[in-house]
Amino acid sequence: MTNIVIEHALSSRYRTSAQADRHNTVIMEALELSTRAAAARLAIGRSLSIPNSEISDDHKSSIDAKGVEVQGQTLFNVHDIAAWIGLVVTHARLYGKVIEDLDAFKAAVRFHWHRGAQLLMADWHDCEQNYDRFVQVLIMRRASLTERPASCAPPHRNDNLGAPPIAGSDQIDLVQALSEIGISAEARGIFVGPRLTRHEIGLLDVSQFDRLRKSLNQLALSLGLRDSVPCMSPGREAKSVLIDIARPRDQWTQIGFSELKHWSDNRLGSGSLPVFVGLDLDGANVSFDLRTAPHLLVGGATGMGKSVCLHTLVLSLLLGRSAETLQLALIDPKQVEFAPYAALDNLFGGEVVPDVAGALKLLQRLVVEMDTRYATFAGLGVSDIAQALKKGAELPYVVVVVEELADLVLQSKKIEPLIIRLAQKARAAGIHLILATQRPDAKTFSGLIRSNVPARIALTVQKTSESIIVIDEAGAESLTGAGDMLVKLPGKALVRAHGPMISPQDINAVVQGRLP
Repeated sequence: MTNIVIEHALSSRYRTSAQADRHNTVIMEALELSTRAAAARLAIGRSLSIPNSEISDDHKSSIDAKGVEVQGQTLFNVHDIAAWIGLVVTHARLYGKVIEDLDAFKAAVRFHWHRGAQLLMADWHDCEQNYDRFVQVLIMRRASLTERPASCAPPHRNDNLGAPPIAGSDQIDLVQALSEIGISAEARGIFVGPRLTRHEIGLLDVSQFDRLRKSLNQLALSLGLRDSVPCMSPGREAKSVLIDIARPRDQWTQIGFSELKHWSDNRLGSGSLPVFVGLDLDGANVSFDLRTAPHLLVGGATGMGKSVCLHTLVLSLLLGRSAETLQLALIDPKQVEFAPYAALDNLFGGEVVPDVAGALKLLQRLVVEMDTRYATFAGLGVSDIAQALKKGAELPYVVVVVEELADLVLQSKKIEPLIIRLAQKARAAGIHLILATQRPDAKTFSGLIRSNVPARIALTVQKTSESIIVIDEAGAESLTGAGDMLVKLPGKALVRAHGPMISPQDINAVVQGRLP
């Protein structure tokens, strides 16, 4: 028995060694394969055809993981993943090893991918890089597994069973559940994300679209869902819809700081302000350029991940730019969230502002800075910071992060006009706003602010009206919490994303420059 959950295996990412990655590219080109994943599967299969007995565990552990990353559902395919897990796990069992969890499975895949790529490369050279001979070798080869020593036999075995059972392999019968509420549909595909499973469903009668949209609560009851209501959106094909269903928390894939670091190592061009949000349902990075946003509102109820989201945004900025080209203006009325950043040497104003009086002075200073920059632009004959930088001006970008907008606006009537002025004019001057609130309502997020802050992130909120305030539509009231969010960027479709868990140790490592 293995405890690998199929959804987790699909949403995980797999890497081989840098050496095997180079071999992978050669094999892909030699066989004219359309994807790297196809070559990877060929390599893994090649390695599974020979025993492991002569390979030491020390040798396996020395294989690096510096190759290009491939997601599980791309590498193995959602329909074939159970078979691949069975092959890898059973192969290990035949030679006295046990794969009990996902980490062990990923390590085994890395080993087989590495070894198989080397074997295929040797075959390619033995065939003198002749396509026809190489293909013939692949076709004619037979698996040559040696007999398994008796000592390697598992203590309990039912010979009537095939591959070992996989935990969590039962799939929701969504078509049957739809039928129970009077919707005629067919299954067209399934996509597994960190927390949600997305089902693509074809409607046999498109006139039932509105009925389905209004019956999501009934669908949740039919499926036995307790924690959340399914979400629905238009599908990618004609007459299809996408239905997102949250899995139980014990089946979520944890997103950590490593995802942010990996994104940073492959970030956008240096001439932008890239910020990382998290992973989408398919496990792909969700990020954008703050310069084109150009200002952002983050709204969510207490405990739903708003502060962690802010840390993710701030850390992605710190990882993406040097202190000479970026300054942070941090306003923290709660006096706790931004305290770790007090040691930064690129704070605008030199400190994290802890109260309304300090926030008022800082915002006034930012308005003066904005006006001063426009005077500089006029002298240079340019209209924005990008042009000024090309002419040699030494002007850092400034990102203003307000941890709780509502506290400031409600305590001082002078705050909102300054926020509005910066939102209206500061973009071209290289000054950008990230405003956060746990009370998204018309009093704290007025129409003038909303119209000038087009980028939005909504975490879980309490009411539909709050979701509409943040992202101009309903939906955030049905999120699962703990960093589950809806991201709305100017001119782009709404994206559901899951933010990483950021620890105080992660923040301190970035601030102190101790990352590897």
